[in-house]
Amino acid sequence: MTRTIRSLADAARHNMFVVAECRDCERQARFLASDLASMFGFGRSLSSLRFRCTRCDTTNCKVMPELPGFERKHETVVWRPTKIKG
Repeated sequence: MTRTIRSLADAARHNMFVVAECRDCERQARFLASDLASMFGFGRSLSSLRFRCTRCDTTNCKVMPELPGFERKHETVVWRPTKIKG
């Protein structure tokens, strides 16, 4: 049975990554779904997450879930979200 991952709670339940990819320069960043869910709420949908590319300074990013371990890379860089007091 296949289910669509719609919220951060669904992705966190399956221990998935959330990949944000810039549509302009194709730069990618991976986050743990559980980290994003604890920061933005477990009911938040993946399509409502907004990311800004640090290379080309645009918000034109696509957000998709990804299961870990299917690529042949030996190491994966995982970004951790933080709140900054201003």
